[in-house]
Amino acid sequence: MEYKTKTTVTKVFTFDSAHFLPGYNGKCSNLHGHQWRLEVTVAGPPAGQFNIYPTMICDFGDIKKIVEDRIINRHDHQCLNDIYGEEQTTAENMSNKIFDNLFEIFGNNLQKIRLYETPNSYAEVTLRSWSEK
Repeated sequence: MEYKTKTTVTKVFTFDSAHFLPGYNGKCSNLHGHQWRLEVTVAGPPAGQFNIYPTMICDFGDIKKIVEDRIINRHDHQCLNDIYGEEQTTAENMSNKIFDNLFEIFGNNLQKIRLYETPNSYAEVTLRSWSEK
């Protein structure tokens, strides 16, 4: 049997922050906090641009440094409305902004990010293949 595989690596992060949704008709219009969980998935051929070890896509330590510098340190123990200004602090909007931020570094190697607002609710942004419509 012949098949093709794709290998990815994922690093998981958590941060605590508060937010509220102005104009939302529900409890989330009030200031409240979450422990957010962020999963960052990177793909690519072994020994890609981020690592020279023969069978490694990207060193987990490199992913950690990049994500902590660009995302976690900016979001942890903050009021997200202060960071995002007029933009909504929904999990969907934040996921897209985080993906854009990390794409600047990882490029097409960034496959997806998954942002959990609660332990069982998340928004996910994936890199769409050019062959997909």
